[in-house]
Amino acid sequence: MKTNIFYIIFLSIFIVGSNIYGQTNWTKYSNNPVITKGPDNFDMIAIGQPTTLFENDTIKMWYAGVSINDAKARICYAYSLDGINWTKHTNSVIEVGTAGEWDCGWLDTPEIVKDNSGYKMYYYGDTVQQFAAISSAIGLATSIDGIHWEKHPDNPIFTKANFGDWDGSWVESPTVFFDSVANEYKMWYNGVDTATWKIQIGLATSSDGVTWVRNPANPVVTTSNWGGYDDIWLGTPTVIKPDSLFEMWYAATSTDSYNSVTQSFDTVSICYATSVDGIVWNKHQNNPLFHTYTEPYDSLIDRGGPWAPCVIFNQNTNEYMMWFEAHGGVSNYNFSLATSPKTATFIDKKHPQNNILLVYPNPMETTSIIKANKLIVNGTLIILNLIGEVVCKQTNINALEIKISKENLPSGIYTFYLTNDEMTEVGKFIIQ
Repeated sequence: MKTNIFYIIFLSIFIVGSNIYGQTNWTKYSNNPVITKGPDNFDMIAIGQPTTLFENDTIKMWYAGVSINDAKARICYAYSLDGINWTKHTNSVIEVGTAGEWDCGWLDTPEIVKDNSGYKMYYYGDTVQQFAAISSAIGLATSIDGIHWEKHPDNPIFTKANFGDWDGSWVESPTVFFDSVANEYKMWYNGVDTATWKIQIGLATSSDGVTWVRNPANPVVTTSNWGGYDDIWLGTPTVIKPDSLFEMWYAATSTDSYNSVTQSFDTVSICYATSVDGIVWNKHQNNPLFHTYTEPYDSLIDRGGPWAPCVIFNQNTNEYMMWFEAHGGVSNYNFSLATSPKTATFIDKKHPQNNILLVYPNPMETTSIIKANKLIVNGTLIILNLIGEVVCKQTNINALEIKISKENLPSGIYTFYLTNDEMTEVGKFIIQ
């Protein structure tokens, strides 16, 4: 979420212990924060929403910085060789629009992606400063060096949905993955519901990075039932794919942590989920990974966070690095860091026999295949429609692949359960 202009953002660091499930085990860096506001005017009031890219031996970061000159946020840039010591560019690199333009009020939640043409920056913009429900949208800028940017002539390239939709109030916080093999962009983003004010995560895809199509299964990462750790807000996602799985880290909070006196949430958590296709996500069983009061806790650094995680996988050191924002005191925002050694791809420790399922094509036109990563023995497949009715059931399955057919099923979203004595897997598919 965007930060109030009276806050100052800080970046903190996490360092993870030597556990083979490293991307889920994080330890705060002992000397957080690693980036603070100022001292120059362009980010003197606040900094926030970091996005990073690792190139050669350099970690590059773009973030939102609020200028003391007009109290508006712009996109700024910094770089580091170790993720701890940072050098800021001498000024902001993407400016707010001129009067009357779609992004003249505020820029925020930047996301960087590198493709064959250079750098693409997706960012939040509005016309009425900090009033996202009025005019929020996502825009695109391109660059050959990451410092000099040109805004796309078709901006904004992604806008909020219709009134009453799950993302009908506003959209922000994009995270984008470019599939160079399929030549497709995937964008996960925050959507805010008009009626309940819930924040959830949706998916859109594009062949050119400009024209986007929402996935009909949206939202793809949803809030939990009442009383859960993420029952009201989950968002500001970051997604990478270092191996065969998409990995997502996101911030979340619950209704139980809302403080009516301060009108804010006392506890914010960082959570983790994985996906084969970017549509069906499995939340980690030990979520949240860490939260506001995870030790070492310092109220001057950690209060109000961790929010807006940004994660990269550093192949040179074989570790994950995470930066996030938080604020302490009355008006202090900073960035903090964490790292996590990676010695193995994540495995479900409580259910080591769990399978990974891929459904293709999805959406289905006439038939689709459910493919497992190992032989299913004596399995049962149950398919349900949106109201929970069983529309198909197959038993005694002994195969790596299961063919499913549209037959007489109407268009829509379906949930399936594949189970045997060793595992239970859940997924979704769509019939066009």
